[in-house]
Amino acid sequence: MALINMHLPRLPLALARHQEATPLTPKSIGPPPVVLSKVISLKEMCSKFWLERVQYVLRRNIPKWQAFTVQRFLKDLPRNLRAMMVHNALKAGGLHLRHGSRELAAINRALVLLSSDMQVVEPVYVTLPRPGPEGADWPLDIDLILRNGEGLTHLVLTMPPLMTDAVKRVFSDLCRTCKKLSRVRLIDASDDALTLLTRYCRLITHLDVSGSAGVTDEGINRIIVNLLWGGGEEPMRLRHMDVGGTSVTQEGVAILLSRLTELTSLGSADVIEALKIMDELSDGSSVTILEEVNVRCVTINNLRLLRRMCPAIKNVNAIINYAGVTVNDLRLLPELQHLKLSVQEPYLLSPTALYEFAWSVGTRLVTLRLEGDVYWEADIGVLAGNCPHLEELALPAVTVPTRESLTELSNKDSIALARLKVSKATPSTREYTLDDVSFSLR
Repeated sequence: MALINMHLPRLPLALARHQEATPLTPKSIGPPPVVLSKVISLKEMCSKFWLERVQYVLRRNIPKWQAFTVQRFLKDLPRNLRAMMVHNALKAGGLHLRHGSRELAAINRALVLLSSDMQVVEPVYVTLPRPGPEGADWPLDIDLILRNGEGLTHLVLTMPPLMTDAVKRVFSDLCRTCKKLSRVRLIDASDDALTLLTRYCRLITHLDVSGSAGVTDEGINRIIVNLLWGGGEEPMRLRHMDVGGTSVTQEGVAILLSRLTELTSLGSADVIEALKIMDELSDGSSVTILEEVNVRCVTINNLRLLRRMCPAIKNVNAIINYAGVTVNDLRLLPELQHLKLSVQEPYLLSPTALYEFAWSVGTRLVTLRLEGDVYWEADIGVLAGNCPHLEELALPAVTVPTRESLTELSNKDSIALARLKVSKATPSTREYTLDDVSFSLR
């Protein structure tokens, strides 16, 4: 009876009124969960478990025989899953690893997921160490590539200081295995390394040996022999070769251009002197199909030479370093689409000259990068009105000073600022690219 007569606690009147005024929010009613009609295999369901276990193993410095055991064990995984894991490791430091000079060996441990039928698009960084006195004990990543590296397409290889017999053997084996390579960057390369590479890898389209003092004219001659007469009926595929900063002379560059006529770019090498040599030897009848050139000294005569010998030129990296030459002189190149202009002295480039140049060639200009001694702000509205197809813009500073500039920017046929973003800003240059990121001017 005491329990019946006991009064139950009551809510305060204010709290009761508050609950009546603002009732509880109903549960959100959303679409029902989607049930996949496809039956998920056990291997796909366990992909996360596999990834965690591979991370656990590869973060440790395991011996080679254990790595090969893991490789045989991981072959049961689906090829698409293994390819995704390898690309994640190589591209963005997947498997909880980061890129860096000390981390490359750890990142390359992800190559235990490789198989001969897997194509790898991301670059693989490999270092060939100097073999020890008791024989060559090569790192794990090199052995993994030698076993299942048939699908590699991009390789960045650092060569040892000396090309010993052991280094030549393992490098030859790498070239024989990775026959599908299309992009190769050799650091500290030599003539012997270029000879072996072009002898076995016939699908290379981009070859970069810039900064290698061991590459000479003799290596250029060997490349020409291997590419033109070493592959039988297979056509030569090399289109881009960078020999900048090597021991190759201008005569060697001229021989390279005259014999490998399918080249479209020489990378960071200046081609003006080589073109002059070719022009003198051919009595003015030589023509190349170069599309990208570097001009370290812009003059009227050099631009006329480029127009006559490189009619297909589209990409120019030019340097203006003395008075008497303006950016308007680049109008001599009728097919110019990509321009990177460096100004070495103050007041050699004025805003008026830049706007006149943009008005002249802006309808076909796609890339405009300006750097160096430039101390004024460019009117982005004028550039947007004159260059409606611009996709990449790098300027020291930009401004919108007038109402006409704002009107031009709002024109539907000009650059869409709704997709403009700052991507790679440096202390001297601010770069703008078109991307799906909203941006507003206030």
